[in-house]
Amino acid sequence: MKELNAFLTRFSLMAVFVVLLQGCFKDTVESEYRYTIFQPIYKTLQQVRSEIMTSPPIQVSFPGKIYLKNKYIFVTETYQGIHIIDNANPSNPKNIGFIKIPSNVDMAVKNNTLYADMYSDLITIDISNPESVKFKTVVPKIFVENGWYINQDKVIAGWDKKDTVVYSKKDAIAKGDERWVPVGYSEYYNTGSQGSTGSAGAPSASYGTGGSLARFTALQDRLYTVGNKNFSIFNITDDFNPAFVARKDLGSGVETIFPFKDNLFVGTTTGVRIFSLANLDNPAEIGMFGHVRRCDPVVANDKNAFATLRAGSTCGGNTSELTVLNIQNLTSPTLVKSYQLENPYGLALDGNTLFICDGTAGLKIYAAADVSNLKPITTIKDIEPFDVIATNGLAIVVGRKGIYQYDYKDLNNIKLLSTTKLEK
Repeated sequence: MKELNAFLTRFSLMAVFVVLLQGCFKDTVESEYRYTIFQPIYKTLQQVRSEIMTSPPIQVSFPGKIYLKNKYIFVTETYQGIHIIDNANPSNPKNIGFIKIPSNVDMAVKNNTLYADMYSDLITIDISNPESVKFKTVVPKIFVENGWYINQDKVIAGWDKKDTVVYSKKDAIAKGDERWVPVGYSEYYNTGSQGSTGSAGAPSASYGTGGSLARFTALQDRLYTVGNKNFSIFNITDDFNPAFVARKDLGSGVETIFPFKDNLFVGTTTGVRIFSLANLDNPAEIGMFGHVRRCDPVVANDKNAFATLRAGSTCGGNTSELTVLNIQNLTSPTLVKSYQLENPYGLALDGNTLFICDGTAGLKIYAAADVSNLKPITTIKDIEPFDVIATNGLAIVVGRKGIYQYDYKDLNNIKLLSTTKLEK
């Protein structure tokens, strides 16, 4: 709600600004400034839910979370919905459809059920046929932190794009310069979101793999979701009928969630927190490694946890690094070593190969057999990556400029398979 109010305030001020300038400078025009303004489109919840289906594909513009399930890649178009990409041939991925889900940020998959947030609701979607998905059920108003509802009847279902020209006598901005007013999306990389790799629970269930910035993860017939201050547990034994179990207060600064075997690793702005899944409906915190305030996604294996700590105005501090922890004693994780980075976001681990999205510095790939002496393999520059899934020799990377896929089966000869360019 705060983001919406702030956006509408900016919009109103811009409208006044345009009117004033046009009134003052009717006769003399020396500079022309072009803006794009977005106005909210309101619909009823019933209308919104009726439109949750596979629509024709749209251009990927502002990707957020990524999720891999079988041959399909699901990519969120932040606050708008989810792209469906047929990745049967990673050298030639096909954008086959789009699911309209207003305000959506996160997702997870169990079997043929996609779980996603929509405003403050949790919804389920049947993806057994990705080319014709079907809305199934809703758990209403469960994500109370989102604050997305406007009133009981109507919600913001989209935005109407309108180009506006402002005239001025002063040439303070170069003529024809375009300014983009963000659609409730304050900082491109600051989704505050996505870290999860699902692992199989019941033998009959199948789960997908998410990126390290995930806030949703599904495993062992449970869906775990984190908000800014808590995480919630849902029983998804009945795939299309998630049952809310409990919500645990974690304090502020919660960012990501990553499952590994019988534990959950929660990344926060002040440390890595470890929860045991001995009781699936009541995860117990068994360990924590604290650090100075930073943004902090995390991944793990049997021996170590890896967390990128990013500095910045929203994250705190002025240094960025990779922190490697020894977690053989989960109740007392210890620091192994820290490595300096420039602008890190998400990361992924496949065996002894570590992938780090170091923002403007590129995708960095390391040999991590000896965590006290990581050895650089290569750096892929000019893609500005912010999250990655790496599995079975295939790395799927989401960056500021596109979605990239790499074959890393031969680490001495990493090959770019395909690029999906973004439209801005």
